Amino acid sequence: MIKKIFGSLFLLLSTPIFALSSANVNQTWFYPGEVIVLTLNADSSKVMFPEISNIAGYPVLNTNNSQSISIANNRRTIKNSKSYTFKPLKSLQIPAYTLTVDGVKQTTQPIKITFKKPSKAKAGDDYILQIKVDRTTFFLGDTINLNITFKAKKSLPLTNQIVLSAPDSKDLLFIKNNEVIRTPDENYNIQTLSYKVSANNFGTIHIPSLVATIGNQNNGIFGNFFDTRQRQNQKKVFSNALTLTVKPLPDALRIFGDFNFKAIVDKTQVKQGEAVNLTVSIVGKGNFEDIEAFKIEIDNATIYSDDAITSYKDWQQKFAIVSGQSFVIPSLKLNYFDKATQTKKTISSQPINIQVDKASPVIAATTETLVKPDNKTPVNNKLKYYYLLLGLIIGALISFLSIKLNNRQKPEKNQDLIRQIKSSKGDKALFDLLLPLDLSELDSILQQLEANLYKGETHKINKKAIITLIQSGDF
Repeated sequence: MIKKIFGSLFLLLSTPIFALSSANVNQTWFYPGEVIVLTLNADSSKVMFPEISNIAGYPVLNTNNSQSISIANNRRTIKNSKSYTFKPLKSLQIPAYTLTVDGVKQTTQPIKITFKKPSKAKAGDDYILQIKVDRTTFFLGDTINLNITFKAKKSLPLTNQIVLSAPDSKDLLFIKNNEVIRTPDENYNIQTLSYKVSANNFGTIHIPSLVATIGNQNNGIFGNFFDTRQRQNQKKVFSNALTLTVKPLPDALRIFGDFNFKAIVDKTQVKQGEAVNLTVSIVGKGNFEDIEAFKIEIDNATIYSDDAITSYKDWQQKFAIVSGQSFVIPSLKLNYFDKATQTKKTISSQPINIQVDKASPVIAATTETLVKPDNKTPVNNKLKYYYLLLGLIIGALISFLSIKLNNRQKPEKNQDLIRQIKSSKGDKALFDLLLPLDLSELDSILQQLEANLYKGETHKINKKAIITLIQSGDF
């Protein structure tokens, strides 16, 4: 009985009356750009952590759950933790949070963290970090050059590892040149990294100071983030900050740069129903991605257009134009803000005349028999009737021959077209042959050819079916 009492008392003393919860951070002060990790802990396997989307107004960037088990003095302890990462910009107080541990609500203590304003490196320091731009004021759509320069004294050991933060700003796009330029001087080893910078909004835009974290490789700068001893062995060097002014383009313009404009056709004289291929090209430097596709309108013409294709150095759009009569491709214009002159500029193409050769019209032969009596010579009435009868016979003979000739020419024409279809190479040649034909049965085939040519589709065209339709058709 006594053993049971002591045993129960031992279990009671070795078991906590209630599980404990706590909150801690990886650091209680921070420099610009550094993240804070808040960790909530509970000494229990049954815990409900709060759902936290922001901390003191700053969004939570990442969360992480972990669990650890420890055994001491034959006592097994389970500890559950949940971490919340955020990036503050100024000093603040992390509020108290409520956890439910073993069915009991527990509240953590608030935590104060302090923002430390970095001191900019000055001449003569062991390490110097600087950022510079070639212009602090520029127009929307233009680009500027940003250089990051890191200097380390030659007398310092080379075993230190350096991690450099990247420039960041909500309204700026940074494109890095991966080549690092090394230019040592008398006292420093100098490394320079360059960026191209463009803006997606206008106004005053701030680039915060960058930080270079310098740590000994033996300690490992990518080691345990929560190791305060490692953090003490690291040195942080901060750069200057920059303020840029981005001006909007005048006259509601959207395009900025230096461009050349060109519109060319593959031919200026075509047969009726044959397509003219037009290519519009813009080359130079500027924000090509903002140039809108052209829309061309020509009376009595069918116009097919591709989507515009852009790169960092050019812009291109292609058209196919089909008409039954001669036409003019109108002048195409581009309005933009010229980088060199800092003024609005308009470049345009010249109008292009296209001559369409129509098929020769069928001319019906007519014969007129003029019987003009000679006032001086009397006309025999019987002879007049003979002439009239002869004219009727000749007219009937001509009509008969015309019908026969037409009946002979049509099969020959069909045979010639069929030979061209059989020998045609590619969808473009076949499309040009079939388009002028007035045969509604070919509409679906023409639509498939058009989709292959101008929409990138891959319909299989059956030439035998086309020839069968032509042989049975009347056109």
